[in-house]
Amino acid sequence: MKTKEKVINVLRENIDWEGEIKMEDHLKNDLCIDSFGILMTINSLEDEYGIEIADADLEGLKTVSDIVSRLEEMLPVQQF
Repeated sequence: MKTKEKVINVLRENIDWEGEIKMEDHLKNDLCIDSFGILMTINSLEDEYGIEIADADLEGLKTVSDIVSRLEEMLPVQQF
């Protein structure tokens, strides 16, 4: 599963949102996720990938795309 799909699946598990989740969606403004929901989502992604996202990086995670980009920077290149 691609990083984008995993992030969207984890978001769906952690938030109460019935609509489509798009890469450009702002976590707070578009998806109405509060700070706790963002932390829960990030914790779930850390568990999923076996990584740790630094607290300093959390401020830069404003959109779905920001999360996907940060994860892809942290993860090793996958071999096909």
